[in-house]
Amino acid sequence: MTGATTATAAERRVNVLDPEFYVDPWDSYRWLRDEAPVFWDPAQKLWVVSRFQDVLAVEKDGARYSSFYGSRPHIDLREDQSMINMDDPDHQAQRNVVARRFTPRAVRSHEQHVRGLVSEILDAVTPLGECEAIESIASRLPAIVIGDLLGYPREMWERVRYWSEQIMLLSGKTSPDGPPHVTHPGLIPVIKDFIRTTAQIIEARRAEPRDDLISLWVTTPEWDTKRVLDETILVLDGGAETTRTVIGTMIRDLALYPEQRRLLRERPELLAHSAVEEFIRWVSPVLNMRRTATEDHELHGQHIREGDEILLLYPAANRDPRAFTDPDVLDVSRTSARHLAFGFGTHVCLGAHLARLEIRVMFEELLRRMPDWELVDPDEPAILPATFARAYDRIRIRFTPS
Repeated sequence: MTGATTATAAERRVNVLDPEFYVDPWDSYRWLRDEAPVFWDPAQKLWVVSRFQDVLAVEKDGARYSSFYGSRPHIDLREDQSMINMDDPDHQAQRNVVARRFTPRAVRSHEQHVRGLVSEILDAVTPLGECEAIESIASRLPAIVIGDLLGYPREMWERVRYWSEQIMLLSGKTSPDGPPHVTHPGLIPVIKDFIRTTAQIIEARRAEPRDDLISLWVTTPEWDTKRVLDETILVLDGGAETTRTVIGTMIRDLALYPEQRRLLRERPELLAHSAVEEFIRWVSPVLNMRRTATEDHELHGQHIREGDEILLLYPAANRDPRAFTDPDVLDVSRTSARHLAFGFGTHVCLGAHLARLEIRVMFEELLRRMPDWELVDPDEPAILPATFARAYDRIRIRFTPS
């Protein structure tokens, strides 16, 4: 259905539910954008959309491209009550319950708290001269921040981090002997532990609400425990793991592109003005999201049928030369980084402003306190194969102790 008579090497590699596809997908992304912008994946029987303007068009048209049937391929999530699997007006009504906690003004009020957390994290690391950056730096801040906002006790932050890491990783993996849409068996005990622990907090907040998100949800009429659990796991994953991925990847890539790090040290104002958006565009931590066609229609000459699944490839869109000048170049001074890493339209990431704050403050402090970090092994293979979120398993760095 691609119109090609002989499959290229890049085309043969396109299997968007194979975790190995996302380890080094850049040639395939380029082929998709140039040769098959609306591609029928014969292995997975769904459409793949890769160009910036096409992904944007799908995100804008919630009537034609529904989220109701689920955000993940081949899984019917109509029983899931989180807002990511809803269409408007139900989606917007549910989002509005906590939206005021994530406005730019509300997020700005957290800056002093976030900077204090970053200082604590770096206080433990800077005397060492070497560390594993994912474990020691990148994953700690977002897990603590989102755990606090949700209402988990601070002493549980490592458990919160474990849940988010495992759910995001294993949601994008499958049983070694099963088809791509079958849940990885390792996910089951993680979900059980999350449900058991969080249900206890939900009941405690019903009895005595506090100033946290779980309290807002449990005091909302008609919200039962399942709905609160579904929404909690969505915010937990979106708030912790994607920010971890951007921070960790940019610790690695600023060591690989020292001229960009040097520019940030010389012009630290770039972090607030352009660099954070470029980091997010460059990393694009969420690999894809599903929509379902609600009617027959044409897209780039391909006939999309009602009920067809469409997978939006955000990293491919964010490297589209039709939308960005030199998209495969990391440029912290880029002023046109209107990326799609947070989605667009009604389903744009609720925590986008919070993620920007955490990333900015983290790199302001890293560049001030340990500016000479370098990779212990630049060739260390550390990409985690997954089909939902791109992440590194480990990034070992060394630096001058302080």
